[in-house]
Amino acid sequence: DKLAKEERSSALNLRKLSTQWRAVLRETKDKELRQDIEILSQTFARVMDCKDGPLATDLEEAEEQHAQALRSHLHNIDRLLQLQRCRLTCLEEGYGAQLEALKTEFEAERYGGGEGQQWHPLAVL
Repeated sequence: DKLAKEERSSALNLRKLSTQWRAVLRETKDKELRQDIEILSQTFARVMDCKDGPLATDLEEAEEQHAQALRSHLHNIDRLLQLQRCRLTCLEEGYGAQLEALKTEFEAERYGGGEGQQWHPLAVL
């Protein structure tokens, strides 16, 4: 009877000991994993800082190049608009001069110089 009781007690104590041992092992493993996570987190942050630096510089350079290209494009558009306005002004002046010449010629033929001639619309052109 004592032997059976001792065996039960021994089995119970062995289970308690095993449970406590597992708790100690879990706690130790937990500390190790937390340290590993902290180290990996710091390493990741360092790697990201190393990669972000050149990318930020490249991004700033690209933005500056874009702004320069945009300024150049707008300047060229302004020059083209100015050139087109000058061209249009020249055409308007030429049209006005031709119109005045035609009016003068028409008036001359109508009131005096061309009494004996027959007027033809294509002759004016």
